[in-house]
Amino acid sequence: MAEFKIKKGFDIKVLGKPAPHIEDYTDAQLFAVYPSEFEGLKPRLKIAAGDTVKRGEVLFENKKNEKMLFRSPCCGTIKAVNLGTRRAPMEILIERAEQEDRVTFETYTRDTVGKLSREQVVDHLLNTGMWPLIKQRPFSKIADPESTPKAIFINAANSAPFQADFSLVLKGDEEAFQTGINALSNLTEGKVYLCKSAGSEIPDFGNAESHTFSGKYPSGNTSVHINRISPILPHDTVYTLAAQDVILIGKLLVTGELPRTKVVALAGPAVKEEFRKYYRVPLGANLQPLFEKAIDSRIEVRIINGNILWGDSISANSGVRYYGSEFFVLEEDRSRHLMGWTMPGLLQYSSHRVNLSTLLCKAKSWKLGTSLNGSHRAMVVTGWMDRHQPLNIMTDYLIRAALAHDTDEMVQLGILETDPEDFALAAFVDPHKTDVCGIIKTGLQEIEEEGI
Repeated sequence: MAEFKIKKGFDIKVLGKPAPHIEDYTDAQLFAVYPSEFEGLKPRLKIAAGDTVKRGEVLFENKKNEKMLFRSPCCGTIKAVNLGTRRAPMEILIERAEQEDRVTFETYTRDTVGKLSREQVVDHLLNTGMWPLIKQRPFSKIADPESTPKAIFINAANSAPFQADFSLVLKGDEEAFQTGINALSNLTEGKVYLCKSAGSEIPDFGNAESHTFSGKYPSGNTSVHINRISPILPHDTVYTLAAQDVILIGKLLVTGELPRTKVVALAGPAVKEEFRKYYRVPLGANLQPLFEKAIDSRIEVRIINGNILWGDSISANSGVRYYGSEFFVLEEDRSRHLMGWTMPGLLQYSSHRVNLSTLLCKAKSWKLGTSLNGSHRAMVVTGWMDRHQPLNIMTDYLIRAALAHDTDEMVQLGILETDPEDFALAAFVDPHKTDVCGIIKTGLQEIEEEGI
């Protein structure tokens, strides 16, 4: 086991830390599945509004790979299939039935799963709908079942503001986690790496090589782990997973049915203090009853499936997503300050040393909102975007290459080692308000389309 200390980084001091306590959430009667959250997927529906489905029954398949199935998280009736642009299915709503009927699969133990071949594990995960939990680098897309990775990285670290603490999530599910690791070890001829935060109470597990990372955000990002342990070379493939997803895979293998619940953290300054905690929620469950109780209805908020730096904005009438294990709530800040740039900034947060608050309020946690405090302006090379970047990347020049659609230069500047999330901090500290993550995402898509 190696210990890595990441020297570069930045921690945002924001209010809303969740208490280390897990509460069961059982109020959901409406469930949802979102085909739109699977980037690059072309879904083919196998159901229609009004159909009755069992828990674990197929809802849709991937047109590009018909073996890749997506199954229902509950037993009930299809209430609606909401379509988006080009009539692509965006949301499938399911009303839960009182009596449950479910689809079952073959069961394994932590020992027998290790004797399976790679093809058997792949086919089982594709058939049960668990395969999309595995992402592939480069491009951070759903892993290609035909590719054999040189390594698999399991991310059990948490350095972003109020990411779910895996040491809390893991309690009671150690057996399922070990079973999941044993199954994943069959997918690669290389190693399975378990990456943890320094000081966490996560033990070592068999068939996985453990490494610890300390330092400020983004020390917990998978790209940092790959860069320090086994850097991606041209034409390399690496699989990545969130640690809680390994538990879900393990539960599937042990019980022979789709896992029922996952643990999510609800945090942020716009959440009432007594509701800032962890919740064990049914997969796909509608969270509107919880949000209505946890958020003051008198204020306008933005709910993020993710954290303050990286995630997707969702409505209060949303269900538990396939990806992600935290929800962060911010107040929509539409206030304007006359000549705010001339003020000393005693009550204004800044990541730059331009306000008095930087000196006088070092230990303060801030009630941050959604305001950008300015509009987009021309980008000038200031060095700010690289100030907290632990990866050996020149962010300013990489962004310029992406804006110029110069795929060769993007590859030379190291874009294949990254994920758009790795530039969330650069976007936060950037004084030009540049959509850094969006630009990097577009650049990766162009490279994938053209080929490396």
